[in-house]
Formats: sequence, structure tokens, C-alpha cells
Amino acid sequence: MTSKAANIATLQPARRAGSDKQNEKKRELALHTLSALAEVGFARINLRDIAARSGVSLGTIHYYFDDKTELLSYCVRLYKDDFIGRLADRIDSANTLDDLLEQFSDALVRSVDEDAHTHRLWYDIRAQALFDEAFRPVVNDLEEQLTAIVGRFVEKVEALGGGGIFSPADPLSVYLMLDGWFRYCLQQRVAGDKRALTEWKRRLASLMRPH
Repeated sequence: MTSKAANIATLQPARRAGSDKQNEKKRELALHTLSALAEVGFARINLRDIAARSGVSLGTIHYYFDDKTELLSYCVRLYKDDFIGRLADRIDSANTLDDLLEQFSDALVRSVDEDAHTHRLWYDIRAQALFDEAFRPVVNDLEEQLTAIVGRFVEKVEALGGGGIFSPADPLSVYLMLDGWFRYCLQQRVAGDKRALTEWKRRLASLMRPH
């Protein structure tokens, strides 16, 4: 693993070395620049562009982040941590099987509808990880977390009597199935297909019924 990859592997939002105030400022900066990154994508933007689009100085960005790779990794982790937290809240608040399936499905559909550009940034960095090892630690860690939250969902589905819904019911298989459809419907949504959300809802309803 290169030194850059090792550095990114240890990235945790608001938890790197330094004062709490510095970490909070770094987090605020990342949130401020996230929309610029999400709008254009990794390959078509540099730190100077990000600074111009987000209204912060290039020097400020360089103070907190070594390069675009580190900034992108931090931003994606920040957003995905929030996304995973929202899924966890939906899972934990459901008391019946029908409510659980509805809450989880609604969270996924809303996310494609409201956060499409941010999610496509995740798929951008995931594709980059096939070529640049600096991205692999953060991608691997986030996919482990995504698989884990899907596993938590599957466990609760089974606990509430929905044992026949997913076959096989191992978390990785369910995650890969949901992720495949999520990416496809996201792609259609970004391309302007007005039927994308309807199709996503339909697919989720089909996936989440007993086989």
C-alpha cells in the first residue's frame, strides 16, 4: 500500500489528529465543497475549480487536504456515513414487517430522488478504485459498512417473520442485488428518465416479497 493509500485508509470524518475546532472546520469545508464535486465528478475537476465553485480559497482547501484524492475520499465518507445512519434509523424505528419494508424502501427511493448527484460521486470513486489504489481503502471500508447495514436490515426482516423474502439471505448477496438496481435506477434518474423512480419503487416491491 502506498503512503497516500495508507493516509486515506485512516481518514475518519472529524476524527483525524488535531483540535476539535480544526476537525469541525475541516468537516464544514468538506460539506461546502461536496456539491461542487458531486456536480462535475472526479475526472473533470481540480482543486482550483472546486475552490472557485464552492467559494473558498485554494489555500484553505490545501491547508486541510493534501490533494483532490484525499478531499474526495473524505467527502464521500462523510456523505455515506450520513446515508448509512439514515438507513439505520429507518430500520430501528420499524416495529412490523410491513413498516420495515416500507421504511427501508422509502429511504432508498428518496435517496435516489434527492441525492442523486452525491450518490453518483460514490460510484465515481468506486470506479476509480479499480485503477487507483489510493481510493481502495475508503471504498472497501464503506462497502463493508453498507453490507453491514443491509445485514442488519435482513436480520430484522427475518426476526419480524419475513424469512422467505431474500434467498439467499446472506448480507453480501442482498447488498449486491440492491446496489445493482440502485445504481441502474440512479443512472436513469441522472439521465433525466422520469420513470426512474417509479421503476425503482417497482423493483423494490418485487425484491421485497416472499419467493
